[in-house]
Amino acid sequence: MSLSLQPGLRQTISISPQIQQSLQLLQTPALELQNLLQAELQTNPVLEEELRPVDTTETAPEDEDEADFSPRDSDWPVTSARPDRPRLDPRQALLESKVLPESLTDHLTSQLTLTQVDPVIRSAATEIIGNLDEDGFLRTDLSEIGISCHASPAQVGQALALVQSFHPPGIAARTLPEALLLQLHSLGREDSLESRIIREHFDLLGKRKFSEIAAILGISLESVQSAAEAIARLSPRPGSAFAPDRPDLVVRPEATFVPDGDRWVPQIEGDLLPRLRISDIYKDLLGDGAADEQTRSYLKERIRSARFLLQSLERRQETLQKLLEVIALRQADYFSQGPSALHPLTMSEVAEKIGVHETTVGRAVSNKYVRTPHGIVPLRYFFAAALGGESSDGPAIANTRAKQLLAEILGRETSHKPYSDAALEEMLRERGIPIARRTIAKYRTELGILPAHLRKRT
Repeated sequence: MSLSLQPGLRQTISISPQIQQSLQLLQTPALELQNLLQAELQTNPVLEEELRPVDTTETAPEDEDEADFSPRDSDWPVTSARPDRPRLDPRQALLESKVLPESLTDHLTSQLTLTQVDPVIRSAATEIIGNLDEDGFLRTDLSEIGISCHASPAQVGQALALVQSFHPPGIAARTLPEALLLQLHSLGREDSLESRIIREHFDLLGKRKFSEIAAILGISLESVQSAAEAIARLSPRPGSAFAPDRPDLVVRPEATFVPDGDRWVPQIEGDLLPRLRISDIYKDLLGDGAADEQTRSYLKERIRSARFLLQSLERRQETLQKLLEVIALRQADYFSQGPSALHPLTMSEVAEKIGVHETTVGRAVSNKYVRTPHGIVPLRYFFAAALGGESSDGPAIANTRAKQLLAEILGRETSHKPYSDAALEEMLRERGIPIARRTIAKYRTELGILPAHLRKRT
C-alpha cells in the first residue's frame, strides 16, 4: 500500500474565535459576564474600567484602520438605566434575586415545548429527557425508550437527534466521545482535527499518546497537542451545571419592565456590568510614532481585540433590548393582569421581528432573568406555545394560561367530589380554552395532581 497526497476542495463551516466570543457573550448571564470582563481587564492591558459617568451618545467605530486607534474611541456601555429610576435597597435586591435553580429536565422541556414535532416524536423526546442522568448522559437503551412510548426505532432516533440539538451542547449523548463530538458540531467543527481524533483515536488520546496519533495521521506533534488542548476545553459533563445538588441560585435581573402610560417599557440594568474603555495612554503611544514596530504590532492587536469585545458587548445589549421590546409589546396583558394573560410567543416570531436567526434569540434568553410586577421570572418564561390556534373562538391561548386556570379550578374543588378530566375539559372550554382530555391529563400530571379517583376523600 502506498501513501499519496491528493489535493481537493470541500466546503466546511468554521466559526472564528471572535464570533465564538460574541456568541458566548450573548448567552452569558450578567453575573457570569462580570467575571469574564474582569478576566479580560487582567489579560488585555489596553482595557480599563471607567468609573466616572460617560457620554452615552457616542458609538465605537467599526473599521480597523490605524487612524481609528485614536482617543475618539468611545466607552462601553453606550446605554444605561434611566437616572430617575428608583433604586432598590441592596438587601431587598438580594432577597428578590434568590430563586430555585432550574433543573436539567425543566431546561430541556422548555426547549421541547417550543418545537413543532410529531406527537410520537415529542413523547419519545420527553422520555429521553426523563432518562438523562445528572451529568446529561442517556444511559437507557433506545429500544426501551421505543417500547415505553410506543415509537418506532426511526422515531426514537429522530427524538434523540432533536434533544441532542438542545442547549447545553453535548446533552443526551450515550458516551463521552459522542458528547464531545456534539459540542464540536455546535461550534461548526464537525470536520475538524479534534473531531477526527475523537472519532478515530479516542483511546490513544486518553492515554496521551500524542506522538502515536501524529504518526498515524501524518501530521505534526504540535497539531495533535493543540487539538488535545481544544478538546480539553470541552465539557465532559454537559448537564452538570443543572445538577440537583447545586446551592440556591442567586440571579440579578438584567432588566425591569415599568409602566409608561398605557404601555410597558423594558429598562436594562445599566450598573450590572462594568464600564469598559480603551485606554488613552495606549492609543496615544500608538499614535505618536515613538514605539518600535514590535510594540506597535502588539498594541494594534490588543486594541483590535478590545474593540471587538466592546462591539460584541454592544451587540449583546442591543439584541437584548430589541428582544425585550417585542416581549413588552406582545405580553403587555401579562404585565397588567398577571400570568393568566400570557400570550403564545415563539422564538421564531421574535427572530423575524428583530431580524436575527432563531438560534440567536435562544442564546439571548438563555439563563437570563427580568423583574416584572409579578416577580422575577426567567426571560424564557415569556415564550409559551399556543394551545389550539387561531380559531373562531378567538386568538390562540398560551399553554401557561391553561395550566394556571387548571390549577385554580382544582384548588377550589371539594375532596368528596373531585372533578374528572372530562369535567375539567368542559370547564376550560367554557372559559374559551379548547383543550383535549389527554392534554388535561398531561398538565395535571405536570402540576403534580393525581387523577380524580385518587383525590376523592369520603
